[in-house]
Amino acid sequence: MTRGTLAGIACAALLWAGPALGASAEDKCRQQRMQAWGTYLRCEQDVAARIEGGQVFDDRKALWKCRHKYFANWTRFQSKAALAGSSCRGARFTDNGTTTTDNLSGLVWEQKTDDDTEHDKDNGYSWTTASPWLGNGTVFTSFLQTLNTGAGFAGANDWRLPTRAEVQTILTDFECKGKGGDPGCRCAWPCIAYDPQYPTYAAWSSTTLLSDTEYAYVQDFTVGQWVVNLKTSSLNQHVIAVRGGL
Repeated sequence: MTRGTLAGIACAALLWAGPALGASAEDKCRQQRMQAWGTYLRCEQDVAARIEGGQVFDDRKALWKCRHKYFANWTRFQSKAALAGSSCRGARFTDNGTTTTDNLSGLVWEQKTDDDTEHDKDNGYSWTTASPWLGNGTVFTSFLQTLNTGAGFAGANDWRLPTRAEVQTILTDFECKGKGGDPGCRCAWPCIAYDPQYPTYAAWSSTTLLSDTEYAYVQDFTVGQWVVNLKTSSLNQHVIAVRGGL
């Protein structure tokens, strides 16, 4: 996510804030969700910048704090009278059968299976084939291409890999008191919040490591932490597709 994108989010939030008088509950809901997303992205980017800058700190705890503050918005929405009747009220996750909608972020997530199809949680894919480390590995040429072919999976043709920040939002909200590998800073297996099926161990994000573009960020679902891996590797690198968003 670039500074320009964040600036765009901030401008959009201001535009939504302008006509607040007389705005519908759904307008106010969208404004609140966009503001929450912008705050979350700034927090997540700060953690990433510290990691890429070589700073030594408890990044697992820092990431948990970003997620926790973001998730807390949904709880607050439930008691705001101005949001009554909007999509900001009710259950955060909606099970659509083969997909799950996160009503906080607006993202629609693929539900994984254990049936040897393209949705199988155990399938492994590569991000790229070789230098210059572009997105031409099997995650793009096989997995996503299959989902976006013809009528498309769940009737959509815009499935993609989630960003580093997006994939963090489907982790469980646990209290992080410990440091490093301390069990007090881990979520119970699995760490994914919305569905009993999940990618085994870890899943690719679409975000490249800026300090070394041969690597991409991977979401570890065993402890709720980021790791990085060679884009050419498919060993234990699983996927979960996403579409939509605010």
